[in-house]
Amino acid sequence: MLTLALAVLVSPARAHAHGDPTAHYLETDSLLTSYSAPPDVAVELRLRGVLDAAAARGYPIKVVLFANDGDTGGEAEPLTDTQTYVTTISGELDATRLLEAPVLIVTPDRFGIGGSQPRDGALVPVTPAVAAELARGLPRADEEEGNALARTAMVAVRRLAAEAGHPLPARIPPAEQKLDGILGAGAADDAGTLERPWVIAAVVAGTALLLVALLAHVHRRAARGHEQVT
Repeated sequence: MLTLALAVLVSPARAHAHGDPTAHYLETDSLLTSYSAPPDVAVELRLRGVLDAAAARGYPIKVVLFANDGDTGGEAEPLTDTQTYVTTISGELDATRLLEAPVLIVTPDRFGIGGSQPRDGALVPVTPAVAAELARGLPRADEEEGNALARTAMVAVRRLAAEAGHPLPARIPPAEQKLDGILGAGAADDAGTLERPWVIAAVVAGTALLLVALLAHVHRRAARGHEQVT
């Protein structure tokens, strides 16, 4: 069990060594929310509902919310040169699977748009000039707050989808909560936190440390017993 826990911790680190962690995350999820300022669960589910609706209409856009450098491991580029960073992210994703819609990064004071944008039946690479055109007029969040970032992203996704010829319905239901079984309704309030990879890793790490401490305690008791016998 201890070996398995340690393997879980080591494997993501090895994977991230070969690419950006944000790109790795977006390979399996369309949304990466802020860790340092996560949106409320209800707001996140509304945003996920918009992303699901866009994907169902042929516009599988991916969204990242960065509130501050607590979300970037202290790296400045994703916040100060978001367009360059999103170009790197979308390039890594496009190398594994063709992007049929953009990658959108939302920060408090700017946007980064990379990947490809459908236009007139073709996929147009999102160059910095195209990104500036697409972002023109989009409202900014203007605060390091998860709900504000998520709401800004919803507006941006709707506009980008409409520009690409995939307008979304005026009313979109929130995505369904994906926690089942033991975690079910009783954990609904903590859903956004429980689904975040760093929390899962922390739980695994804590379990591993607990096992190490338990094994050390058993070893010490065994040693004391041996000394008393001799």
